[in-house]
Amino acid sequence: MKFDIGILASQPLPVIVRQVRLAESLGFDTAWITDTHLVCRELWVTLAACAQQTSRIRLGPGITVPHTRHVSVTASAIATLHELAEGRLVLGIGTGGSAAETMGLSVAKVARVATLEGMATALRRLLAGDSIRLENGTDARLAWLEHPAAIPLYLAGSGPRMLDAAGRLGDGAIMYSGVAPWLVEAALACVAAGARARGRSPGGQPGELDVAIWAPTSIAADRALARDHVRGRVASALRHAFPVTWSPEDQAVIDQVRAAYDSYEHARATSKHRLLVTDRFVDLMALAGRPEEVREQVRAIKGVAGIGRIILLPQVPGQAFVEREQVLRLFADEVVAKL
Repeated sequence: MKFDIGILASQPLPVIVRQVRLAESLGFDTAWITDTHLVCRELWVTLAACAQQTSRIRLGPGITVPHTRHVSVTASAIATLHELAEGRLVLGIGTGGSAAETMGLSVAKVARVATLEGMATALRRLLAGDSIRLENGTDARLAWLEHPAAIPLYLAGSGPRMLDAAGRLGDGAIMYSGVAPWLVEAALACVAAGARARGRSPGGQPGELDVAIWAPTSIAADRALARDHVRGRVASALRHAFPVTWSPEDQAVIDQVRAAYDSYEHARATSKHRLLVTDRFVDLMALAGRPEEVREQVRAIKGVAGIGRIILLPQVPGQAFVEREQVLRLFADEVVAKL
């Protein structure tokens, strides 16, 4: 199993670059930078800065969305970055959440399977040097691209149909559906169904689908502090669809969080909406607690066949919360090294 880092880049750019360099030095495989332009620093500028200051770690958007950038702009951006860091790029795509909400769009409105499918197909064609048909009937291509850019495409999903599409169309799938093994298994079943339709299976080996878990994460000696630190990220996850049906009690909590969620506090550990997240959902959705507790959570996930990587998503610190650098170091030293 590989371990990645997901970064909400709301801190100054030099800080983000320093964190990615630290992740590289600690052995993390990939750094995924979120694309939510009204809440965080600009995605492609951040990725370019990270590419220039690193040499091994893979880099890419985690995730970029179609309603803020035309697919042709995304293709040109990642292909350009390919010239800086060839062989180190990944492209995570999805229908988005906070980027949509800060523009007055609802998650439900933008979460269309056809949108994800169309984006994946268009990106593959453009990066291969082929043309696509635009909405107005015009054919478009990357005229400057001299050679195809071989960049793995990861599709993100939470609900059954999105997860199925990720399995069908992605080189990898990013599941944002929880960390509890029974939730992981439910999401993976949807991804696997899509993968089988293309004659593949999850696993991450050559020719197989590389399946990742998007995991809100905080780790500290102070258990209560670590668990409170992730509540805002858990709240974000609860806005999306799930591959399971919840009990009326659980659904009531989810509905409350969705109604109260403030996307302009998407990257803040001190968000007010985090106070609505119960301990039960922290247990189900996040890697959080003392090092030995997080280590056991990871062991449980490793017991689910077909999971290739875990993407840690430490919330941006604030107040007295844990710094992202501390989360990375503790995870590397107390979890990965002792598994």
